[in-house]
Amino acid sequence: MITLEINEEPSNDWNQKLYSSKLGTIYQTPEYANFTRDTMDWKAYFLRFVNPKGEVVSQLMISEYTKINKNHKIKNILRNISQKNKKIIKWLYGPVIFQEGIESEVFRLLHDFLISKNCYVTGNAHPLSSENLYLLGKPFQINIWATFLIDLNQPKEILWNNLDKHSARKNVDRSLTRGVTVKEMNNSDLKKYHEMLEETKQKVKSEVDYYAVETLWNYLKPIGFTGFLAYQNKNPIGGILVSNFNNYVNEWGVARTECDLNLKLYAQDLLKWNIIEWGNKSNFRYYDLSGVNPNSENPKESGIFRYKKKWGGKYVEYQTCTI
Repeated sequence: MITLEINEEPSNDWNQKLYSSKLGTIYQTPEYANFTRDTMDWKAYFLRFVNPKGEVVSQLMISEYTKINKNHKIKNILRNISQKNKKIIKWLYGPVIFQEGIESEVFRLLHDFLISKNCYVTGNAHPLSSENLYLLGKPFQINIWATFLIDLNQPKEILWNNLDKHSARKNVDRSLTRGVTVKEMNNSDLKKYHEMLEETKQKVKSEVDYYAVETLWNYLKPIGFTGFLAYQNKNPIGGILVSNFNNYVNEWGVARTECDLNLKLYAQDLLKWNIIEWGNKSNFRYYDLSGVNPNSENPKESGIFRYKKKWGGKYVEYQTCTI
């Protein structure tokens, strides 16, 4: 019989266990938990599922937090949460299961733990996972979300040919013709990136303090985190942060300036292609273009779907759960 251990601190081999599975991502690391603690006052719990031999067969890092505080260092991130006076439990890309045949027991224990917390719950499985969140049972509501995964182990020529000829390859070529260049970020570039991110967020009346960007960088950089900036005539016009923990690339915080938009410099397209090239050269496994709504009739969400599809990744559905 599997037992559940609940700790407020990670085990010494927590990340080592994540590295042993294709499902281990940066969102399940203590470093990510430290970032959310310092910037949003989230509290982490480290769940380990242990078999009778003392072997860890699954693990999951979850976060607990309460309603939005206007004094938080990051504002407006949780605008869609309606149960503002109730605690919230959240996890991303989990649970990470290391052994076959124990899924039912893991989800039974997870179900009982989540119910005992009497919280609003939101979580999602890894796109590469075969685990079935339906095993959580009632009263959890399971929905389908999706993403596009670019297999970075393919030859560079195939990766290029997989791009949509008119809306991706042509835009990359246009960007290069118009003098746009891309460089990988270092610590001294954070201010430039944050200024562009602020400009981007102002369009949706949102804010991200520099403290949050710097904290994110400092915690995650040692385990696989960087960013890329696009320039024209030495002027920064766009940027994207990316993580690569366990050779799995995720995007963070796309920044686009009005200059890039108005002059049609297509810096975001060139940035995407440079990240694909970088991931291919670094022998990373996948570039996850982050979630898309597979069934939306909303024009904005449909546009996001088309934009991400044009990069030639494999369409993959995965499950999310709420209560």
